[in-house]
Amino acid sequence: MWRTKRLGKPIVLLALTWALAAEAGCTAKPALTAEPSGTEPIPSGSMSGAPGGAGDTVAIVGDTRITRKQLLDALLNSYGEQTLRLMMLRLAVQKEAQSAGISISEASQDRELRKASEGYGSLEAFYDARQQQLGMTREDVREDILYKLQLEALAIRGVEVTDADVDQYMSDHPEEFAPKEELKLSHIVVERQKDAAQLVDLLGQGEDFAELAASNSKDADTAADGGSLGWVESDDPFVAPELLAAAAKLEIGEAAGPIRTDAGYEIVLVEGRRGAGEQDAQPDREAAKREYALSVSPPLSEVEQSLLDKFGAKLLDGALQY
Repeated sequence: MWRTKRLGKPIVLLALTWALAAEAGCTAKPALTAEPSGTEPIPSGSMSGAPGGAGDTVAIVGDTRITRKQLLDALLNSYGEQTLRLMMLRLAVQKEAQSAGISISEASQDRELRKASEGYGSLEAFYDARQQQLGMTREDVREDILYKLQLEALAIRGVEVTDADVDQYMSDHPEEFAPKEELKLSHIVVERQKDAAQLVDLLGQGEDFAELAASNSKDADTAADGGSLGWVESDDPFVAPELLAAAAKLEIGEAAGPIRTDAGYEIVLVEGRRGAGEQDAQPDREAAKREYALSVSPPLSEVEQSLLDKFGAKLLDGALQY
């Protein structure tokens, strides 16, 4: 199962902290301590001013100030070492992937997202869990997946994998590579139930589904393609579970709606159905080939360190040793 090493806040936020720390002239790492309070209350308008001074206050407790510099020092003290290493690793992996001509497709990232979200019920639930547990935005999640796939691609360079190796690996991991039923679906998404009901009426009168999707669906990613979602597994986390449940009851060529989902009100059309074992096995074989290669490759932590060494990564602040 996919895992990621994360700090308490997204790396983007911590990178911003570094920039602000540099701006504030922060180089040491003292513990957070509140400034001594005076006998006078904090004057109105004193929440802005020169960095590091009383006018750079970011919070107050009673009449005691906490300055921006104190905040940044505390963040650096808690997260600076780990964040710096992550930033260095991302740069090293990115440089090596570019040098090696390694490109990770959106489809590969989507497949990894599906795999990562297994057990969460839906992709939305997976995103919500990452947000609540690790403070990660959707962009953070995709960046972590891209980094993981780039690092793995670098790790397995030069590893020879035979068809027999792939067959054996798939046989040893049936829970991962067992074929599932797939549906070929199209959908239309609108905001209001009555609009969806009107579109269902138009379909009943013989209107073309693709044309209605192109002119009415608010899903910009699929509208231009007639609402097509392509072939999806019966439990695909990228498709609303309510939509999949409705589609499972339909025959090929049938449509149903309105269906309430997180996106709004939807209409679904089943264009095809294929049972377990009928679909293209090549994507599964490619995934099994990658997993097998990773199993016989050096640990990813060794690959990361070797890339830092290759690019001569150095720490220029002795207080931030990791």
